[in-house]
Amino acid sequence: MSVVISPGPAQLRREPTPAGRLAASLLSVTVAGLADPQRFRRGKAYLVDNAVTRLELSEGVLLATVVGGRPEPYHVTITVETVLRPDDLGQTPERAHVARLIPRGEELLSSCTCPDWDDPCKHAVAALLALAGELGSRPELLVLWRCGDTDDRPRPRVGSRARNDRHLRLVPPSPPPSPFETQEWSDFVGDGMTIPDCPVAAGPLSLPTMHLDRTDVADVIRSAWRALSRFDPANDD
Repeated sequence: MSVVISPGPAQLRREPTPAGRLAASLLSVTVAGLADPQRFRRGKAYLVDNAVTRLELSEGVLLATVVGGRPEPYHVTITVETVLRPDDLGQTPERAHVARLIPRGEELLSSCTCPDWDDPCKHAVAALLALAGELGSRPELLVLWRCGDTDDRPRPRVGSRARNDRHLRLVPPSPPPSPFETQEWSDFVGDGMTIPDCPVAAGPLSLPTMHLDRTDVADVIRSAWRALSRFDPANDD
């Protein structure tokens, strides 16, 4: 299920509810904590200029269209980790529900078609602030966006266009594959060959070294020369 919203001036919205007022304030605070001050001011200016023309809200995803300085509008995608719907939640969330459902900064990921690689960019800031404005009179939108059938919190999230390591979850490297399990080895030995059970080195092999002084080298050369002097090619079998 998704809901499409055409944000308009604040004076045209319905009277805000206490829970909606809290939801709008808490989400705005979250956005202010995510963005640097300049991008937050720019995003707020976009909102005041009614540059956010469309919001589409569904479970865990916010899609937004934001008019910028280019002929084509920018498209923003913001994802949030979903949580289980509270058992005591009715048709409309109360203030206690809102406090539990408002996402933290690390639970949000944003991307935008603009060339700004910061996360969030000013267009994503404008989209989130536009959603915050809609939550004032419609706090049930928070439930639609945040609640799902399963709790997504244990799952790692990978992928953001931002260069920010708080969005990156790294996994330990897997061990190198055995060279005897490759297709090249199968083609070489044919079918039915038993794969040898031997360890595969993870790094380069170290070669043994010999430490010879000058006397040892001279003795080796003299011995080789004497052996060559006694060698007769005519008697070689």
